[in-house]
This record gives sequence, C-alpha cells and structure tokens, in this order.
Amino acid sequence: NWSSVILDGNKLSFPEDDPPTNSLKLVIKLMDSLTNENYADKNRIYLSGLSNGGMGSFELLKHRPKMFASAVIICGGGNPAWAKEFAKTTPVWVAHGSDDNVVFPELSINMVKAIIKHGGSPKFTLYENVNHESWFNVFDDPNYLKWMFSFTKN
Repeated sequence: NWSSVILDGNKLSFPEDDPPTNSLKLVIKLMDSLTNENYADKNRIYLSGLSNGGMGSFELLKHRPKMFASAVIICGGGNPAWAKEFAKTTPVWVAHGSDDNVVFPELSINMVKAIIKHGGSPKFTLYENVNHESWFNVFDDPNYLKWMFSFTKN
C-alpha cells in the first residue's frame, strides 16, 4: 500500500500531515530521479492512477504539486486538505462510478469540492450505474489521452 490510507471497517481515512509511506517515498525518489534525466521533458510529466493507485496519486500530488502537467484520478480518494497544495498548479480529471461499493464516490466528490474550494477547476465525471471498474469507462473515452496530454507545464 503506497498511500497513507487507513482502513477502519468500511471507512477509509487519510491523515492530513503524515509523512509519505516508505513505498510512496520510493515512488517520489524514482520520479525525482527520472525527471532529472536529460531525456525527460519536465514540462510533460503526467499522472494517472486508479483505486488504491488513485489514492496514492492524490497523495503524490500533495508532495509534488508542481511536477505534473495534468493528472487523471479514477475511483480514488484522499484528504481534501491536500488539494490546497495542487489545486492551482495541476489540472485534474477525477472520475468515479456512481455505484462504487469498494471506494465510495463521496471520496472523489470530496476531493473535487476541495480542488474547487482552493481555486482549481477540475474535470469531474461520475459514471451512472457503474461500480468500481470505472476505469474501463475512462480508458474507452476517446478524450482521455487527448485531455491529459493537452496540458504542459510552462
């Protein structure tokens, strides 16, 4: 588990100020090393994650708010307080299934509200009558990669 999510029964929570998990520290170290290579275009680094990877993606945005040109986060969640770190710096598309009973849609909705509250303008898609596998809807969307790659850091 590379995010700091805490599972208590059916409830997920995300500590606001905990340091990154060891796994997330390794991901950050890897990302930092790759972006420092000559072949890496620092203006075109993109982030996408789903489910637990979506939770880790929100947390990675918290720790590296200026690294990514855009992010697509699918059926994830995070601590809404994290949004203040990346709301104005990273375009985010949040997608979730309305009937998700694994990662409840409220977790994405709360992150979208927080991004807006902190000055961002997220793209948000709630897929009607879709359970946890909402990534199939995103990956089938012809605008998925077009949207993500339309952004660059300047």
